[in-house]
Amino acid sequence: MDGYRRRPEAQRRPEPESFWRRITRRNRLFLFWFPVMLIYEEIVFRISTGSYGGGFSGFIYTLLFSVAAGCLLTALSTIFINKINVYIVITLTSVLTLLYCANFVYLTQFQTFFRWSTIGQAGEVTQFWREALQRILLDIVPLAFMLVPLIVYCVWGRRRAPALGTPVRVKAVLIVLTVMLHLTALAGIVIGAETNEIYNGVFMPEKVSSSFGLLTETRLDIKYTIFGEPEYSGNEVIGVPDDPFSHGTDKPAGTDGPSTPETNTPAGTDDGTETVAPPAPIEYGDNVLDIDWDALIAGEKDDSIVEMHKYFSSRTPTKKNEYTGMFEGKNLIQLTLEGFSSIVVENHPELYPTLYKMLHEGFYMENYYNSLWGGSTATGEYVSMTGMFYNSAKCLQMCGGKTWPFALGNVFTARDYTVYAFHNHTYTYYSRHLSHPSFGYENYIAVGNGLDDMTDVWPKSDREMAEKTIDYYIDKAPFHTYYMTVSGHANYTFTGNSMSKRHRDEVANLPYCDNVKAYYACQIEVELMLEYLVERLEEAGQLENTVFVMNADHFPYSLSDDELAELYGLPVSGIRDNLDLYRNGAVIWSASMKEPVTISKPCSALDIIPTVLNLFGVNYDSRLLMGVDLNSDSDPIAIVNCDKSSWSWINKNGQYDTGKKKFTLAPGVTVDESALDAYISQMSSVVATMRKYSLRVLDKDYYKYVFPNGFKDYG
Repeated sequence: MDGYRRRPEAQRRPEPESFWRRITRRNRLFLFWFPVMLIYEEIVFRISTGSYGGGFSGFIYTLLFSVAAGCLLTALSTIFINKINVYIVITLTSVLTLLYCANFVYLTQFQTFFRWSTIGQAGEVTQFWREALQRILLDIVPLAFMLVPLIVYCVWGRRRAPALGTPVRVKAVLIVLTVMLHLTALAGIVIGAETNEIYNGVFMPEKVSSSFGLLTETRLDIKYTIFGEPEYSGNEVIGVPDDPFSHGTDKPAGTDGPSTPETNTPAGTDDGTETVAPPAPIEYGDNVLDIDWDALIAGEKDDSIVEMHKYFSSRTPTKKNEYTGMFEGKNLIQLTLEGFSSIVVENHPELYPTLYKMLHEGFYMENYYNSLWGGSTATGEYVSMTGMFYNSAKCLQMCGGKTWPFALGNVFTARDYTVYAFHNHTYTYYSRHLSHPSFGYENYIAVGNGLDDMTDVWPKSDREMAEKTIDYYIDKAPFHTYYMTVSGHANYTFTGNSMSKRHRDEVANLPYCDNVKAYYACQIEVELMLEYLVERLEEAGQLENTVFVMNADHFPYSLSDDELAELYGLPVSGIRDNLDLYRNGAVIWSASMKEPVTISKPCSALDIIPTVLNLFGVNYDSRLLMGVDLNSDSDPIAIVNCDKSSWSWINKNGQYDTGKKKFTLAPGVTVDESALDAYISQMSSVVATMRKYSLRVLDKDYYKYVFPNGFKDYG
């Protein structure tokens, strides 16, 4: 071909690369970085925490959610120029690494998952840096494995797997993959009844993590923190349903103590003499107030408040009884005992003579259950002080400025008592400086607000707190004093707990490991506090005129599984799923009592307030509290919340473990098996309904709608 000159081979235009060949050549390994990293971290987290509850399906869902999230992060990491992208990758990798490490340390330290609703408390939690440091040192091996991806990328990945910018088409593919994988996982979840309940039902962090991965648990937790948890929308049940149980004795489990004598004379005699009929039972009446529910409902525009009015007005009130007003006019000292378990007193009464005396000479709640509620002291304390429950450590902070007519501080302020609250730790911790004045404790004194001359150790001495505070009120009867102790706080070691170290010699011969001995040792400080209070009250002539109310905020969950098994005498396997781990003892005691009263009903902190109000003869409406007066003929429901068995329940018939979906009959009780499933379903609905409206009481500041003029109108 004349005039045609063939272009040299070197000058020929190369064949265009295919789309995928070009992408893989430019990005190579980086396209897999975040998906692989997340899968790796999830596997390490599962192995380190033993979170295998989701089984094989749990791993598949974790895989789908991890790859979906990884694709999204990959797209976000390739938006800018290469120099900026590399810093984005390092930042995201660091944040994810911190997420897994921090959650692991928190879980192993507190045996509950971190909740993002408590993020405002972060500055306060850092006060426990000693415990955190010790936990990090103990968990250094799994933490080192969790740090591997960050180290690998910083040392090797920046050059070998750079986050090069990608065309819009690649980002689109990554986003499509994100959506498809996420929707695939959601579709599988919705199809399965159990997985749907875990994902969309009551939020159970441990179950969500083991079934779908920590990243999904974190995403849902953040979502619920911002928008609120979904309310119970099932069949609401008010009151206790008819049950299919038979008890082995005609006398139901309940209060064993003095009762009104009955004359059991025969209907007639052979000689024809007239017999005396047994006296009719005494009708004491109900613990209710004259509340015009119809008017409240008619005058309310907020549908959720109307719904609450209908719920509370429909509840069955508790009856007054022979103990009503037994302590009227007496002084009251209420104590929430940090990490206390009555097992130490029962096992070694010689170490705790005052506590043993109070437990066995007062109203002793021998089947008192310490729910984790929201997994902290704050939630345990909130229940004891309000008679309601909540599942976030921010509950005390949220109480500020709200209406609490049945909080004991407000009740006794209305009765012209001298009222104080004390705490031997930081004044603002858990925002008690906001909650306690709302509970009626305008005189709230703690470290940083009037209690600044305490010995500077950790934890501080309960005995020393009693010594420095009793003169505030002992000569101002009638008085009501509230104490939140701290000597029983973790860590339970002879190096990390000053109170354990102080009493080391007293527990040296106990047949336990060192950490369990340390737990016994720090609880001696509570004994010394009570011993001192009793001595001073007796000297002042006020002992028989004073009532003590004591219960724990939670069990000592920072002990290891082996240590808990040793302390409680329970099998170590699955011990934190064992509802017996949460069984404790609580007491109401006065030196004026002539004989003890043992309360064997399963109960919880919900029942403290109504029982105390009845004993002091306070006019209150029992329908507006979730617990019951334990001396009445009403049967309480002990709710036990923990990560693996959220909102399990125990009553006179037995206990239902929601995690295992297993009902265990109480001793001496039989059941019609054909009706058991329906009963379990109804009772679970009762508990779910209680939870729904208990949360709303705080969220909506409900009591202000019922008592717009304050509690004094009813005092």
